[in-house]
Amino acid sequence: MNLPISSLPKENACGCADAKPNDAVECMCPATGLVQIVGRKYALRLLTVIGERENIRFNDLKITMDDMSSSTLTIRLAELERAGLIDRQTFSETPPRVEYALTIEGRKLRQSLFALSKYASQKSEASNH
Repeated sequence: MNLPISSLPKENACGCADAKPNDAVECMCPATGLVQIVGRKYALRLLTVIGERENIRFNDLKITMDDMSSSTLTIRLAELERAGLIDRQTFSETPPRVEYALTIEGRKLRQSLFALSKYASQKSEASNH
């Protein structure tokens, strides 16, 4: 079951429901669910790390995310999987092997986040001058 990352929340975050039909209001409500998912601690970093490789194993993620507990890593991976941003593949081997990869939606989001990151860097540089 995917989390509703592109559905409208019950309460409108931007006030678009209060606008008249002819008003030129850009609604930010669809982004609310997405922001709740990627705004979680470590979520953006996980999308970056997973996206840098075609497939990555849990233990490799754990080593890379060395400041993150195994239980938190498991929770974040499950959230990103439910959101449809990563795929989890289990192999019936001894010992068991699990690999993670970005979905098509995860790759699209990661590309979009680069633009946001570029904006943030420019904003930061401008405020330092």
